[in-house]
Amino acid sequence: MKALTQKMLKEIFSYNGKDLIWKKTGIGISNGKVAGCVCSHSGYRRIKVNGSNYPAHRLVYIYHYGGDYHSGLQIDHINRKKSDNRIKNLRLVTNQENGFNRRGVKGYSWQKMHKKWGARIMLDGVDRYLGYFDSEEEAHAAYLNAKPAYHTIPKRDELAS
Repeated sequence: MKALTQKMLKEIFSYNGKDLIWKKTGIGISNGKVAGCVCSHSGYRRIKVNGSNYPAHRLVYIYHYGGDYHSGLQIDHINRKKSDNRIKNLRLVTNQENGFNRRGVKGYSWQKMHKKWGARIMLDGVDRYLGYFDSEEEAHAAYLNAKPAYHTIPKRDELAS
């Protein structure tokens, strides 16, 4: 399989500020149409290029910044909206950093044995306990206070070096 390059993507697509648009026509491809379709099980737009399916947000990122599709890093939707492929909404992150952006309660839970709320934060697969608290609000606040120190996302230029 030939690696996708920024040059190749710019030959095939244009970008309208939120989606990749087909430049060329072919079997099942209409010039000027939004490329790809939304996958029903994941919710991400996928685009078939050279016989392989790719997440649209990865292609948008490569279209703008180049780079290796198989770099081991992930493209994160900052606002968590899978359909929002505006370049300003995409950032290059590690798997762990991508997890920092997920929804749901995290960082604290009821500790039945201690009859208190426990707060913790995970870094590099290791739980770091922040303490036990009388209220859910205190445990949540402890997690939120620790988050900036443990869960920083480097800027794009820091990841490149």
